[in-house]
Amino acid sequence: MDTLTDDLCYQALQTRDARFDGRFYTAVLTTGIFCRPICPAVTPKRGNVRFYPSAEAAMANGFRPCLRCRPEAAPGSPAAAGVHTTLARAVRLVEEGALDTRSVPELAERLGITDRYLRQLYKRHTGVTPQQHAQARRLLRARQLIVDSNLSMTEIAEIAGFRSLRRFNHTLKETYGDAPTAYRRGPGRPASNSRRSPDDPFKPARDDLVLFLQARPPFDSDALLAFFRARAIPGLEAVGDQYYARAIQFTGQPGLVICRPRADQPGMQVILRGPARQAILEVSERIRRLFDLDADLSTITSLLSQDPLLRPIVTQHPGLRVPGCWDRFEFAVRAILGQQISVTAARTIAGRLVARHGTPLPEDLAAGTGITHRFPEPADLAAQPLDKLGLPRSRADTLARVAARFAEPGFAELDGSTLLEQLAPLRGIGPWTLNYLALRGLSDPDAFPASDLGILKASASLGGPANAKALTRHAERWRPWRAYAAQYLWATLADHPPRQETTP
Repeated sequence: MDTLTDDLCYQALQTRDARFDGRFYTAVLTTGIFCRPICPAVTPKRGNVRFYPSAEAAMANGFRPCLRCRPEAAPGSPAAAGVHTTLARAVRLVEEGALDTRSVPELAERLGITDRYLRQLYKRHTGVTPQQHAQARRLLRARQLIVDSNLSMTEIAEIAGFRSLRRFNHTLKETYGDAPTAYRRGPGRPASNSRRSPDDPFKPARDDLVLFLQARPPFDSDALLAFFRARAIPGLEAVGDQYYARAIQFTGQPGLVICRPRADQPGMQVILRGPARQAILEVSERIRRLFDLDADLSTITSLLSQDPLLRPIVTQHPGLRVPGCWDRFEFAVRAILGQQISVTAARTIAGRLVARHGTPLPEDLAAGTGITHRFPEPADLAAQPLDKLGLPRSRADTLARVAARFAEPGFAELDGSTLLEQLAPLRGIGPWTLNYLALRGLSDPDAFPASDLGILKASASLGGPANAKALTRHAERWRPWRAYAAQYLWATLADHPPRQETTP
């Protein structure tokens, strides 16, 4: 915890400050249990507690998760975010199950570093080894699926990475002190016992997997849904006032994912339909990035509001997030299609691309939703005559070159900076495209497309710099949260979308 002292943690614990939820965990020496800072239990004495940056670190040091505040349901810990790009990627891969079937040396090879260096990075910044993180994560996600999903115990054991139901039952009982089925009696289990409603196909039905993902407050879901609704690709996505839905595919299996905000607490109810439900852990991680659920807005806004230029916008838009993306390649295509044209025109062309080159979704999977196709794979576009979509020939060529690069094995898994370096030399990929891809496609919190016409217009209207060079210099005071500054500036221009600079 580089920015949190023990005294500050204890103060947050005493006040049960929700802004610190997920940023640290309190381990109580007298009980052997660790809790979230918002736990309603009696506050322990100062001398009886230890603080850890993650639930995994607390478990690695021998503490058991609290059954009352449920550490496994907390917003994701930002302990490793922004510290080291390689570590951030490693944490993401472990969260998605990279060590469930493979070893630490294999993970290190995938990252392009030695396993010794990977262990050093992990220990220094997270307080645990990669294996300890994976083991603790397996237990935490298993309990979350027990309480917050409607999966059977056999499905949970398989998805959470346990090799047998017997081992699953034994490990959970040893860790939590009771059999896994005991936690199914609580009120948190979502109900999905009804048939699919023809009037609202976006509500959970009997065969759907349902899971709740919590967000760190404040959380403006209305602004996110409005953003995605304006950019929804016909045939691929459907966005209403209270839902975001899209077609997906994992390991060749199709699926439909529906995200609905909950009124009683900040976060998203995730409904996963179809064979892809086995990939719920990877799906949930993507949704966390798509809706920026783990953003530590108290830290971000405390810095940005120090600038008189941004202060009134920050106050006016509490809970504003940076919208992410579902897939890197998909977003690269979206960014290229959106160069120098309106959002409406870009949606129209993207809809043609999906209809002509996407994979049809089984009719029974998304009946009544208007969703018909999955997004094309890179190899599906690399050799296609894309100029027939209504694109200028030069932009169609750029799209084909980008598709060819993403079709190369391992390209999409490169760390963010390397991926951008590989794309930069391609004709038609300019600074705006790279910065916008970093901001939304790679979830870089410090990306800043200073040449964006909307950002420049917003800055000038607020009395700030009106040209890219001057705004870039001014934006130095917003580091490392310039992506959020960009989102606040765009928020002042609801009818002026992000767009490519005049000269590519």
